[in-house]
Amino acid sequence: MKWSKSRLSHHLTRMQQRGLVTRREHPSDGRGAVIALTDDGLRTIGEAAPGHVASVRKHFIDLLTPEQIEAIGDISWTVVERLNRA
Repeated sequence: MKWSKSRLSHHLTRMQQRGLVTRREHPSDGRGAVIALTDDGLRTIGEAAPGHVASVRKHFIDLLTPEQIEAIGDISWTVVERLNRA
């Protein structure tokens, strides 16, 4: 996601306060943390997924031709490869 550590930490804190994730100290590196999805977090994703997928399909995918979808795939791989080198 290439978020700053501060932004990620604040987001995870909000998710933790909502009971969606747990956070514990990394066992071998006190500077880091281990984040795990809770049962409520998994349930929330499961509830949100069908509506999210339907919305993305309706407002994005279904508007494009197969050629445009292929072009987006090619562009996306280019961007991902660049991010992986950063």
